[in-house]
Amino acid sequence: MSKAEKIYLKSPEWAKSLAVSMYGKIQYRKRYSGSYQQLLDKVRDTHSWTTQEVHDYQCERMQSMLSYCFEKIPYYHKLFIDHGLTVENITNLDDLKKIPILKKDVLRSSPQEFRPANRKLVHTSHKTSGSTGTPVSIDVDEETYKLAMALLVDFEERNGVPFGARRATFAGRIIKSTDNLTPPFWKYNSAENQLLFSSYHLNRSTFHHYREKLQQFAPLELIGYPSAIYEIANHYYLQGVIPEFRPKLIVTNSENLLNWQRERIEEVFNCKVRDYYSTAEYLNFAGEDDKGIYHSNPLPGITELDPLESGEGQHILIMTSLTNTAMPLVRYDVGDLAIPASGNELSSGIPRLSEIEGRIDEYIETQDGRKIGRVSQIFKGVPGIKEAQIIQYKCGEAQFNIVSETEGNTLAESMIIENSKLRLGEDFKVTINYQSRIPRQKNGKFRFVLKKEQSSSKEGT
Repeated sequence: MSKAEKIYLKSPEWAKSLAVSMYGKIQYRKRYSGSYQQLLDKVRDTHSWTTQEVHDYQCERMQSMLSYCFEKIPYYHKLFIDHGLTVENITNLDDLKKIPILKKDVLRSSPQEFRPANRKLVHTSHKTSGSTGTPVSIDVDEETYKLAMALLVDFEERNGVPFGARRATFAGRIIKSTDNLTPPFWKYNSAENQLLFSSYHLNRSTFHHYREKLQQFAPLELIGYPSAIYEIANHYYLQGVIPEFRPKLIVTNSENLLNWQRERIEEVFNCKVRDYYSTAEYLNFAGEDDKGIYHSNPLPGITELDPLESGEGQHILIMTSLTNTAMPLVRYDVGDLAIPASGNELSSGIPRLSEIEGRIDEYIETQDGRKIGRVSQIFKGVPGIKEAQIIQYKCGEAQFNIVSETEGNTLAESMIIENSKLRLGEDFKVTINYQSRIPRQKNGKFRFVLKKEQSSSKEGT
């Protein structure tokens, strides 16, 4: 937990509310000023581009980015020389395959090799787990960061929600101490007309507070983790309560939206659910259409589909940045799997995807029945972690399997315990188990969260 978070949690409610709105105003200027409108207009234009226009744009941007990488990025300068490559050798998307795939381990071990000498960045993205549990920090430049905002706004607008409409967010924000079950469990961000709800305090006894606040605020959109939005919908369903407001859109992200979650959410709120896929590395934005197909936008990056031999139609997602000069990534294995839509052209730099399979996380259950998703935040900012996995055998307890980057397991365990208590509660029991390697599934990946029966043998011990 950062110093600012500690101060925030100890502050009175009025000070917390003020801090949220002040931070919201800073973020608003950061996201929507300067070149934002120009980028939004460009995103809107892409919907009318022909296949040839998309191809030509991506090829031109690709060559420009590769030239930049060779001149400014130490890792790629050496890579090109070692493999006898020149930018002139790579003129179309298929030529990208001449460049070796970049694995996450290389980026994590030598991040400075991917940064230019005089980089200008406005944001650092911390990818703490995904499907591999491997923490990576990504520097992001101004254009790329604002483009990501424009892509989301465009997605919402095309699904009927105008910019600035009332929005309720259910994500991983720490609104208050997890053990404090006295409302409010939300904070209002006046800059974006956004009500931020805690995903950590919802249970049967607190649900009526959430229901009353949602009824009062009457958001036009709900956005956040599928697991969190499903939980609020399920409480309406189990208690036989019909929401007294009608959202126009529900947007899910960051986790896989499972069929049973979608069905319950749509049944309760009586509106469409649209999922989108994006990466913490700002390489892709793929919004879901009304048939459940994900369409990648051509602006942020090129996406390749590399067939997985052991998978049934599964492909590894390999991505190349077209915008981010603060930390460009070329042919980067993002660690996710996908299945292309029927009839999809695999050579396309913006493939259509029917399923994205790399973001499935299970809940962690607390002693009092709360179900907490996206617990990867527990490992955020903890140095020395190579990989991590959470195994839960019973409610209120979990085993953290950790692979340390250094010998001797010298790790800031106190930070992990503190972060877990912050999100899961003071009474949540954690056992830290060091391993040399976390076992993979048949497809080469492993689940970040596993739920097992108490009688099962512990994985990796």
